[in-house]
Amino acid sequence: MFEKQKKYFENLFKNDSLGHAYLFSGEDTAGKRALAENICAVLTGKGFSGNPDLKLIKPDTEKGDTKIYIEDIRELKSFMYLKPHSSEHKLAVIEDANVMTAEAANAILKILEEPPQNSVLILVSSRPKLLPRTILSRCETVVFPPAPETKTAETDKALAELRKILKQSLAERIKYAKNLYEKEDYAALVNLWLRSLRLQFILSLSKGEYKPAAVTILQNLAHLSHTISQPQYNHRIALENFFVNL
Repeated sequence: MFEKQKKYFENLFKNDSLGHAYLFSGEDTAGKRALAENICAVLTGKGFSGNPDLKLIKPDTEKGDTKIYIEDIRELKSFMYLKPHSSEHKLAVIEDANVMTAEAANAILKILEEPPQNSVLILVSSRPKLLPRTILSRCETVVFPPAPETKTAETDKALAELRKILKQSLAERIKYAKNLYEKEDYAALVNLWLRSLRLQFILSLSKGEYKPAAVTILQNLAHLSHTISQPQYNHRIALENFFVNL
């Protein structure tokens, strides 16, 4: 899914020409995170879990926050200017970078203007146009286009299953969430639903049709997809909440 981007960074590593700051832009959430973790492994010898040379920043959704604040960037700055703990590099990843407050964005700009030695900063955003131009101009943009979406039998089957769940009782939906979680392949199905429903929505718009209910489900699916891509969250509860609120 992100082989072109991966190859690009492999060449940078090979030629010892890695920069200090990158912007991962696009809708492909899983691809952006996977490549960031690959880069982390190359630079620090470890992935995201339990890595002392990695700083991962994102909105604290468990506390109801939807922003990244200047306090978060101050912690990041302190982290980046310290010597690496167990490798030669330090990596910082800011997810949903476009939700930084103005003060946080200004603080990041100072880091970009004077990048710490042996450090790499990756900003991740599906809405890069919301970032200040001063930040965009100091990052190398790597685009992750959405996967090609075609209307297939698999897509039709996925949407039919989702419509079936919509008609079930609350107890049946909770049971479905439990069974889906126990199969351990729920992420692939959720992302298939997201792609399929997005395609259907686009086709509806092309016909002059607008369905508010579909927008709500799309937003909830996108949120669910993001949540279950994060290992620190309780995926079973996230699945149950999604189906309860259908």
